Amino acid sequence: MASVKVKPRRRLSLDSPPNMSRETPLRILVFGDSSQNQISLTRSVLGQDVFTRDEVNISATKKSSGVVQERNITLVNAPNLQDNALPDSILHKELRKAVCFSCPGPHAVLFVVDPFNLTSNTMDILKPMVHFFGEHVLRHTLIVLYHERGMRVLSIEGEVKKNKSFRELAEKCSQNYLFFNGEANWTEGSQTQALLTKVDEMVSEHGMFSNMEFKDAEKRILKEERFIKKSKEKEIRETLKALENQHSGEALASEILKYEEKIQSECREKAELVVADKLGFTVRFVDYAVAVGKGAFVGTLLGFAVGYEGMAAGAAIGAGLGAVFGGAANAAWSYIYKSFTDAH
Repeated sequence: MASVKVKPRRRLSLDSPPNMSRETPLRILVFGDSSQNQISLTRSVLGQDVFTRDEVNISATKKSSGVVQERNITLVNAPNLQDNALPDSILHKELRKAVCFSCPGPHAVLFVVDPFNLTSNTMDILKPMVHFFGEHVLRHTLIVLYHERGMRVLSIEGEVKKNKSFRELAEKCSQNYLFFNGEANWTEGSQTQALLTKVDEMVSEHGMFSNMEFKDAEKRILKEERFIKKSKEKEIRETLKALENQHSGEALASEILKYEEKIQSECREKAELVVADKLGFTVRFVDYAVAVGKGAFVGTLLGFAVGYEGMAAGAAIGAGLGAVFGGAANAAWSYIYKSFTDAH
C-alpha cells in the first residue's frame, strides 16, 4: 500500500446512513475512462504522487492512503478497464482485491472521465463493475469530470450537458457528478473539498455501499487479522520491552501508540491480501446463484457431484422447488452459501 503523509445483480444490504463528520475516515473506490485520469485525480486529491513514473497503466488494484484536509482518506484504484483487456479470471481477482481493500464497504465509487472525450463507449467501461457489484452500486457512484484546463466550470458544464452520452450516464448515476479542475486544485484545494463534501452528502443519503461479498470479506479479514497478530505476539512483546527501555512517560506512550498503529496497519494489509486470494469461488458461485435464482442454485449444487449434466438437471429441479417452497429455498440457500464460503 502506498502511504501519503499529507496524509447479473445481487441482493444489496445498506448500512443506515451515518452522520458524517470530518473525523470519519473515507474509503473511496476509483474507476476511470483512462489510467491517466485515475492517476491524476489520485495525485491531486492526496496531494502527492503515489504512482511511480513507470506506472502509467493501472492494470492491478492499488490502495493509497493519506491525511487530506485533516481527514483520513483511502483511495482504492481498480484496474483501468479501458486501457487493459484483462482475462475474466484476472479481472475478477483484481476486483476481489478492490473489495478487500475497501471493506467493510466504500463510502463512494468514483468514475473519473474526461469531460472533453465523452462517447457512447463511456458507459460500457462501467459495465464490468456494475456486473460484478450489482446495479445498486450506481446509486453510490459519483461521476468526476476531471480536467486541467483553465476554463470556467459553467462554460464546461454547458457543453457537457449537451452530450447525449453524458446525460445517459448521469441518469444512471442519479445525477451525481462533479467537475474537478486538477490545475486549480494544486493552488487552492477547493476541488478536493468539493469532492469530499459531495461524497459526504451521498453517504448521508444512502449510507456506504455494501453487499454480501463485502460483509463476508470483512468477516474473513478480521479473522485472518487476529491470526496474523497472534503469530507476531513474540515480536510485539520484544518491541514493547525495547521501547520501555528507551523511553518513559509521555514519550513512551507516544511511541507505543505509533507502534500499535503500525502493527494494526500491517496486519490489516496482509489479511486483506490473503482473503482476496481466497474469494474466487465464492464470487463465481454467488454470481451464478443470482443469475439462475436461489432455488435453481440449490439444485445446481445438489447436482454438482454428478457433473455438468447433473448441474443443469439440478438447477431445473431446484428452480421448481424454489417456486413451491419459497422460504425453505431461501433457508437452504443461506445454509449452503455459509457452508460453501466457510470451506473456501
